[in-house]
Amino acid sequence: MKLSGIKNLKEDLNNCAIELYSNKRIIVLDCKCVVDYSKDCIVLDLGELNLRIKGENLVADSFVFGQTDISGQIISLEFI
Repeated sequence: MKLSGIKNLKEDLNNCAIELYSNKRIIVLDCKCVVDYSKDCIVLDLGELNLRIKGENLVADSFVFGQTDISGQIISLEFI
């Protein structure tokens, strides 16, 4: 998917919200499913886009009603 600015990114994310607490915890709201899961990389389906979270010792603490709570040493976030 080709992005040409913030407007398209906002449209692709729809109702999704991302809360980042330092580099230790991230909460993603309106997540469809977990696409890939390892201690170094977690990929979440947000609808039109996926969110790749890279880090160390990543753990999905919960996945309830589309809310995903991930903790660990977060190094990077990338929309793919």
